[in-house]
Amino acid sequence: MKLLEGDPTVKKLVLSKTLSAASLFGSIVLYSCGGGGGAAELTTARQAMTKAEQQKGLLALQKDPVKVAKAKDDISGLYKTAYANLQTEVLKGSTSANIGEAWFLLGKASKELGNNDSMLVSFKQAEKLLADDKLGKQARSEIGGYMFEGWANGFNKGVELYNAGVAMDDEKAKAAKLKEAATTLSAAADMKPENADIYPIIAGAYQGAGDTVNALATYEKYIEMHQPAITALASRGVLLGAERSDALQKLGTPAGSKGVAPPPDTVVMDKFMLDGKEILAYFPRNKDGKFTLEGFKTGLPASWADYERDRFYAFNNQINYYAAYNYYSQKNYDKALKYTDNGLLMTPSNEELLNLQAAIYTEGGKLDQAMAAYKDRIAKNPNDKNSLAQYGSMLSNAGKLDESIDIFKKVLAIDPQSEIATFNLAAALKNKASAIQKEEQDKFDKAEAARKKDKKAPEYKLDNTKYFPYLKQSAEYFEKYRKLPGKDRDLNVLDQLINTYDVIDDKEGYRNAAGQFAGLEYANDKNPRFYETMARIYGKQKKNDKVKESLDKADALRKAGAK
Repeated sequence: MKLLEGDPTVKKLVLSKTLSAASLFGSIVLYSCGGGGGAAELTTARQAMTKAEQQKGLLALQKDPVKVAKAKDDISGLYKTAYANLQTEVLKGSTSANIGEAWFLLGKASKELGNNDSMLVSFKQAEKLLADDKLGKQARSEIGGYMFEGWANGFNKGVELYNAGVAMDDEKAKAAKLKEAATTLSAAADMKPENADIYPIIAGAYQGAGDTVNALATYEKYIEMHQPAITALASRGVLLGAERSDALQKLGTPAGSKGVAPPPDTVVMDKFMLDGKEILAYFPRNKDGKFTLEGFKTGLPASWADYERDRFYAFNNQINYYAAYNYYSQKNYDKALKYTDNGLLMTPSNEELLNLQAAIYTEGGKLDQAMAAYKDRIAKNPNDKNSLAQYGSMLSNAGKLDESIDIFKKVLAIDPQSEIATFNLAAALKNKASAIQKEEQDKFDKAEAARKKDKKAPEYKLDNTKYFPYLKQSAEYFEKYRKLPGKDRDLNVLDQLINTYDVIDDKEGYRNAAGQFAGLEYANDKNPRFYETMARIYGKQKKNDKVKESLDKADALRKAGAK
């Protein structure tokens, strides 16, 4: 009896070994910014800055390049004078009667001189120390504008560095450029830490630079910022992609609504109070003319200007996947599950998250828990093909082949082009045949052992009709899989077909599969498994010299480190 070889493994999601910066985000579009009697030192600084502002206004009218250069030098000198005097003033601390104003002006002077670190420190101090009067509120509003401008400039510079790094072929140079991008973007984030747009790019830059620790910390920070909104919306059944009309039915009447993108009805922003927190939800109009949920903000400072609050923002739920994948790679399965589960709150049919979750359950030794969870999910949505396919894979891994076969057939009834269901059904059918063949062989071996002891013991005849039907069905589904786009050159599938056709003695099927397999040497000349299968093909043809040649090639490749 010809034995079945290499029981096919049920396919899971093919997870990338690394998360590259390019695979996470690709190139990024630049962000467009939009957005006015003391001590002697303070008086001198005020005068210098007032004069500098006046000269900046006149500079726009100057055409002579020599005079323009001279004017710029003069303006810079005035800001340096103001900067030096303000530093002296702020060192007085609480003894300065106008300490809040001094820090505010020092921030402005620092901005004009391009000293972002000093600007950030100064404005943060000013926000704490400015009086809560009309002038203080006006100054705080100006600070918000300056910080947003600084954030946007840093964002744009960081994105340019990021895109330059992603485009590099040299891995060392790429890592260095992406690290520089991460540093620049992080400095921008410090100016407006509540602006969440920037964190996925920072994390991508760290990931691309090989700094997994900082990448993971940034992923988690991004998720934590949004968690109150995620929990509030998901608990009320409002998911990403939900139509606004459905969302309003579940969330109630908004506290406020407005169009926030030109033309005004391109994006609608609704303000809700949920679980004691203000949540701004953004519903852009899709190609079908429907407004659907794409983003949300929460925990925004009261000092934010309207243009900051209104600015459209799309939540990047894929960050949950990236956080989960990093923990999965570290075999920290509990943390990995935390983020797959969190990501599925807003996108319960996300195939990447479902596949990763299934892999975590399986490799983390929680298969029974996983099957119970998926069984419950399917009970709520019997036609969820992604959950069905994952459940079928788990059943196969648990050795429940009959049940898995039924599940995969159900998936194909819903989606006849499902790659994972087609492959896994073929694999499950072959594994079922292999299990029956083993049972037959065990019965035969047991009977033969008995006959050696007693010639009168009954003989057992192998019955291949018990498993041949499963093999034939398996071959049919593997052939269907090869007809799906991009699957005709799958070596694993051809290898399975070669073995199957050999066992059931389908000469034409074997000849076709073996011929197509042999024709793929040009793309697999560094693959030892290719030559090992070719050795079996040549062995069947009794070409012993070719068998040796193929095995020698496979052995040489494995010694060189190929797998």
